[in-house]
Amino acid sequence: MKILVTGASGFIGRHLVDHAAGSGDEVVGTYLATEELATRLPKPAGVRWERLDMQDRAAVDRIVETERPEAVYHLAAQAYAQRAWNDPADTFRTNVLGTIYLYEALRKHPPARGVLLAASASAYGVAPRLPVPEDVPLNPTNPYGVSKGAQDMLSLQYSLNFGLRILRARLFGTTGPGKTGDALNDFARQVARAERTGHPGELRVGNLDTRRDISDIRDVVRALALVFEKGDPKLPVNVGAGQSYSIRDVSETLVRLARVPISVVADPKLFRPTDEPDNRADISRLRALGYEPQYPLARTIADALEHWRGEPA
Repeated sequence: MKILVTGASGFIGRHLVDHAAGSGDEVVGTYLATEELATRLPKPAGVRWERLDMQDRAAVDRIVETERPEAVYHLAAQAYAQRAWNDPADTFRTNVLGTIYLYEALRKHPPARGVLLAASASAYGVAPRLPVPEDVPLNPTNPYGVSKGAQDMLSLQYSLNFGLRILRARLFGTTGPGKTGDALNDFARQVARAERTGHPGELRVGNLDTRRDISDIRDVVRALALVFEKGDPKLPVNVGAGQSYSIRDVSETLVRLARVPISVVADPKLFRPTDEPDNRADISRLRALGYEPQYPLARTIADALEHWRGEPA
């Protein structure tokens, strides 16, 4: 099967194309900037890389016209919440207009197996109840969440009106060794840097009084494949652990694992204007597709720390 993965150079994308190529699929992965490919994340053989800016409608049309994929995983997005606060318009051009450009191109050449959107739990905002089921209204509280909510609703609209099979996987916290831009790996990276000095160090943190539903990327890739294979376009599916973890506990676990003494220091610059206190997922629909998490958070934390210990100083 020929698969197009937009945003394949990102953290989830790298693991997804590694899984797909390892299963024998022909994979075309897109990236935006060359430096995205220069990481220690998986570099699978059998993936053909193509540069693609989702804001360039002609380029989006061209890659769909040229490749004619049988299946599409749409992961490309401006995914950093702080960047969305700083430049919401650019985030919308990539996440919302880029999605429209892709779906318009796919209307001309519908993929036989369909499309999976990497949607986001950020679109829920502060949910009215926990765990968060898929049928609660979307109520995003930041520009990134609004853009992902728009992607989500566009996907349903195109599926209902134009006959495209578009699955929506609403991802909660996804992490793993080598990810950048999330608290767990930021903490692990700071600890590894302190260890290299051989002296006591500091762990600079933002709001530790939040809880997050956190899944290991190795579990998430399996979940995405299940949603793609067995999901119903009319029903979004939460992809998460089904439980939430204290960010304070994550920091304390890394302090315990550290090879030098570490002091935790609150940094006002790391606090967000708004921050949901808890976002635990109801994963009943995902479990009904045959899913169960296999990687406990303790292993993910330890593996992340080992990754950053292996990075050059």
